[in-house]
Amino acid sequence: MNEKVVFDQLNKDVADQTRVRQTYKYFNGTDRSKGLYDEAVRMGEDVLKEHEEGHNEPQAMVDLVDQAIYNSRKALNGQQTDKHSLHMQLSRAGQFLRSQEFTGLPIKTQQYWEREIAAAHNVEVASTTDQALANKTAIKVATMFDTMEQMRPQLVKEAAQQRAARAKKAIAARKEAEKERKKREAVLAKQKALAEKAAKEHRGKKETKKKKSGGLRGFWSFLGFHKNQK
Repeated sequence: MNEKVVFDQLNKDVADQTRVRQTYKYFNGTDRSKGLYDEAVRMGEDVLKEHEEGHNEPQAMVDLVDQAIYNSRKALNGQQTDKHSLHMQLSRAGQFLRSQEFTGLPIKTQQYWEREIAAAHNVEVASTTDQALANKTAIKVATMFDTMEQMRPQLVKEAAQQRAARAKKAIAARKEAEKERKKREAVLAKQKALAEKAAKEHRGKKETKKKKSGGLRGFWSFLGFHKNQK
């Protein structure tokens, strides 16, 4: 009778590969150490696939493959990502973004800086940032400063032109608003004058009607008075 082969530990170690690949020991490890681990996991996946298809390896083979995964995982030699350089560049960038020098740049340049520095900050705080990405991001921020220094005269000129254009647009908008205000006031004044004229005419008609009505009553009263005298 064949002894039942146990795959529990192998299943766990193969499934653990996602977590392992998110550790600095893996993503900062040498290509050789990562390659050995990847190969051991691949062998474990093959054994489990054969098991699903009904072709079981002996327990000794299952244990050997699982031991290979364990050993290669322990041999991963990556060091924790050093983000000091990136941190220093982002600290410099933070001070720059709060300065008048930054607010004096063209709008599109400001937006570019804000977008890129936000992305660099995400790289800094992410737990899965490898050393290569941290270094690349730090260099990019430093290069942004260098490029800005080279383009400063052009950026200052462009910013001045944009401020002048915005001021001109604001003046035009105020003039247009004042024009619309005067137009509304003229319409309201005309409506008020018409309303007052209509009200005056209405009062005049009422007075005329009242006078006519009073005259008739006086006339008949007069006749009645003389009639009573007779």
